[in-house]
Amino acid sequence: MRAPERIRRVYILAMEYGGLVKVGGLGEAVRQYAVGLAARGYDVTVLMPSHGRHLDPNRGFDLYPLDFRTCGERWGLDGKAYPYCLGAEITFQNGVKIVMFKGLDYATGHIFDRWGVYEYTEEKAALLARAVVAFAERFGLPDLIHINDWPTVPAGVALKDLGERRGLAIPTLFTIHLSWDYSFPWHYAEWSGLADRPHPVWRVCCHRYEHYSAVWDEGGGSVERFGVVEADAVSTVSYGYLQELFRKYGEWIREKSCVVYNSTDWSLKDVEGVSESDTWRLVEEVERMGAVGWLDRRGVLFLAVGRITSQKGFDIAVKALDYAPHARLLILGVPAGEWGYEEYVKSLVWERRGRVALSTAKIPPRLYKALHYVAKALVMPSRWEPFGISAIEAMSLGTPVIASAVGGLPEVVGEYGILVDPENPEKLGKAMEELATGAVSLPSRERIAQYVDAKFRMRNTIDMLEQCYQGARLFAYYRAHS
Repeated sequence: MRAPERIRRVYILAMEYGGLVKVGGLGEAVRQYAVGLAARGYDVTVLMPSHGRHLDPNRGFDLYPLDFRTCGERWGLDGKAYPYCLGAEITFQNGVKIVMFKGLDYATGHIFDRWGVYEYTEEKAALLARAVVAFAERFGLPDLIHINDWPTVPAGVALKDLGERRGLAIPTLFTIHLSWDYSFPWHYAEWSGLADRPHPVWRVCCHRYEHYSAVWDEGGGSVERFGVVEADAVSTVSYGYLQELFRKYGEWIREKSCVVYNSTDWSLKDVEGVSESDTWRLVEEVERMGAVGWLDRRGVLFLAVGRITSQKGFDIAVKALDYAPHARLLILGVPAGEWGYEEYVKSLVWERRGRVALSTAKIPPRLYKALHYVAKALVMPSRWEPFGISAIEAMSLGTPVIASAVGGLPEVVGEYGILVDPENPEKLGKAMEELATGAVSLPSRERIAQYVDAKFRMRNTIDMLEQCYQGARLFAYYRAHS
């Protein structure tokens, strides 16, 4: 086998992409990777499911039919054949090609084209693997494969395998944005199109030839662990979260691991003309859109944002108000399907109405940023948080962050905010009260914004990503000569 001498053509595999189909921070991170690489001259193609967006005339972006079709049969454990048929459409964004695969018959589309990005995830992941391999057979192999989270692991490994069968050791980077533990029997890998054959696997000292099924089964069928072993390099979004991956998978991955910070394009220019005197007028705009609870105007505004999931800890933020009489909390939440948790948060909000309000309305970008700017601080009581892109967005506007000391938040927030123990409403509330009353002071708005400019801009992200790509290329070279 041979490995590429340089990396120019990159395939990024993802389930979401900012501006097209986005659920959380992963979609925005993938967009940053793609746009930043394209700006540096890379030929970047993002491969992802359409999630039914090709059927929506109001999707907000153009799609063009692609000369691509792959159909076949998959065999179930029941011995029956299950046909599938996939096509694709393409769009172009900031120099990036985004290929969106779609179902071409009812049976395929009924699952693969589901609007919910992570609805039937395991089946979308399996069909994506079939589509990606067929796409590469039709349009050519890349110089590097970039996998993003476990649903794209089957596609990434199958694409890497196609390269090996053609005599190419294609560098493969696996980015773990948020670790998961989805596990399936080996048949799931076959269902995704991966044949069980011997192939080189890095075992610290060297590469050894092992069957795919053996690698799969040694991890109990964990798709993420399979990706960690199979990839030439493993990255994540903070050094703090990387330590958690070491604890989960072992120190043996240290040599092939790296970190790529997320970044933001928010800046103080986005809120020119906004002042703290606008605070309650802006809150009133949100309240008019509909909210649970309301805010009286006799306190200091704090903000919390994100998906309404247990991970984000909105229940902790609401309870913290019991220890912060001068604080008023506005939550801008995005429903994420955790209906039981969402109802629980709403009940806590209703009990403390006047001090907290929860809005699930779609807030216009200008208003959203303005609220970040006028808030005393962004509150992030996350139970776990690999990075925390909301933190750098707020800090880019000079707004400090009060956050749980978990995952990547300590290194992201640093001395430009306040860190508290996780799962501790009292400490969170007291930190909010100290900031509201001026009992504690933090760096100036300008210094906080300068900190973000120095560390969390796209140029920083792409610098770190290029280092990871070179690390993957080195290990692919070892694999080629195993």
